[in-house]
Amino acid sequence: MDAPGEFRKSIDDLEAIEPGQYDNIFRMFIKEKKYYYNILKRVNIDLTTANPEVFEQTKIRFETPWTTISYRAYGTTSLWWLIYLSNPGAVKNPLELIPGGTPLKVIKPAYLRNILDEIEQELTPNV
Repeated sequence: MDAPGEFRKSIDDLEAIEPGQYDNIFRMFIKEKKYYYNILKRVNIDLTTANPEVFEQTKIRFETPWTTISYRAYGTTSLWWLIYLSNPGAVKNPLELIPGGTPLKVIKPAYLRNILDEIEQELTPNV
């Protein structure tokens, strides 16, 4: 069963946000004139079987926020979640800093649009 509600980009009352932002993954619903995210949907990214051409390996030198890694890789802080989900087990809590010495897989910018499109397609129900 798909999560009820509409994706944020379909709600004219709300300000537009960048297409790659994590908020776009979840549907929203209205209750008592307030918008709420339906956070029941999950996205899993498994790079263990992905073509190595799609990502690059990097090692974090110093304790670093996910947003900094996102900015360095993609020129925006809003794709931190993509790096976090691509590295299960690196850090359990996405609010924690990435410890120095942590190896990470980062999807190459050339493949980013395809990956984001696949995620969006996965989240869109078949009608």
